[in-house]
Amino acid sequence: MSQRSIHIKTFGCQMNVYDSDRMGGLLTLGGYLWEPDLRKADVILINTCSIRDKSEHKVLSLLGQLKPLKDENPKKVIGVSGCVGQRLGRSLLQRVPHLDLVFGPDSVDRVKELVDEVVLNGRRVLETKLEEGGRAYSQPTHVPTRPSRPAEYLTIMKGCDHFCTYCIVPFVRGREKSRPIHEILEDVRGFVAGGTKEVTFLGQNINTYGKGTGETLAELIEKTHAIPGLERIRYVTSHPRDLGEDLISQFGKLEKLCPSLHLPFQSGSDRILKAMSRLYTRDEYLLKIEKLRAACPAIALSTDVIVGFPGETDEDFEKTVEVLNRVEFSMAFLFKYSPRPGTRAFALSEEIPEVVKEERLARVQQLSLRQIERENGRLLGTTVQCLVESIDKKGLCYSGRTVHNKLVHVLNSGPSCQGKILDVEVTETNGSNVKGYFAGAPRVVRTA
Repeated sequence: MSQRSIHIKTFGCQMNVYDSDRMGGLLTLGGYLWEPDLRKADVILINTCSIRDKSEHKVLSLLGQLKPLKDENPKKVIGVSGCVGQRLGRSLLQRVPHLDLVFGPDSVDRVKELVDEVVLNGRRVLETKLEEGGRAYSQPTHVPTRPSRPAEYLTIMKGCDHFCTYCIVPFVRGREKSRPIHEILEDVRGFVAGGTKEVTFLGQNINTYGKGTGETLAELIEKTHAIPGLERIRYVTSHPRDLGEDLISQFGKLEKLCPSLHLPFQSGSDRILKAMSRLYTRDEYLLKIEKLRAACPAIALSTDVIVGFPGETDEDFEKTVEVLNRVEFSMAFLFKYSPRPGTRAFALSEEIPEVVKEERLARVQQLSLRQIERENGRLLGTTVQCLVESIDKKGLCYSGRTVHNKLVHVLNSGPSCQGKILDVEVTETNGSNVKGYFAGAPRVVRTA
């Protein structure tokens, strides 16, 4: 077989980014060449998200756009991986005749075998079996196929046991399973040896890492904290019910654990939280916030909110607004409720009119933006430490994040700054943007 090229298009969360990196690494190790231009690649993989209806529509739209490429070159291989592949499975192959390969998240490590099957045998392939068994899973450790980035993601567990009524994750990612600590630490050491300064541990319900295995997230963080050369640790996504005292107490004590946490509350109404099966109340959530701020007064908090859940009244929505006003999150990811087939909420009849969803979403978006602008405004004239990660989308300067996960554009930075933690004097906060200059260096702004 002559050497073929591969391109992977990624939709969705950080776990999908990690999965795409892993698939790209396995394929390049297996002899495939990376092609940055999707249209020129011999093999196109679309790694997908199905958490919301809109996410699936984006995937189907892209598949439609790829049909002329397949018509022009019938040997081109087109595949769908990830949550859409897992959810739709065989029906996706039937719906899209020019699609060659469909597989789910549990088949990531078999990607070369699956792609080879299509390339060598010319047949369509479906692989959507979820792993069964115990609470632990082993994964071959990270094999470097590209230079390590200053900040890396690392999936340490997969699946979720909570079955929130609106959420499709347990159906497409399965039940909770955790990688052993010794494997994870080996991966982190590999990243650090390549120059990584920050690692973010990933899991759908990361606070329950190690459930049934005798290991815990708090233990993992302590052992990761001892790795020389690593300077920052983060983790996502937390569930309010499972954020225990052992984890809360680590903020403010462990120097490398960044003082930032993503803690979704979804709704401020106990009635809606119960309908969502979130397993906590508004007061229990707010008590966790109080404990976090007592342990680490400077902690930056972000959250997720769903508006327009079936049956949400104006009173329910106002309670959500009250929580946003009370906590003043550093960042909020705000969404309209999206019905997902297969979830319990999909059958609920009290659907909120779309116009009401839009009005509620616009209101919380405006509120959140005002809060972010106020917080950013307080940074003006201060100096923050920024881990410079990559060049910005406009190609004008390099940018990175503070320990509080605030994105900062460093106006006088260049390639030599990448991977370094710089003192940055904040000179501009335009809305959600924070800009500044590397302290002590000439204030020369790059131009396109």
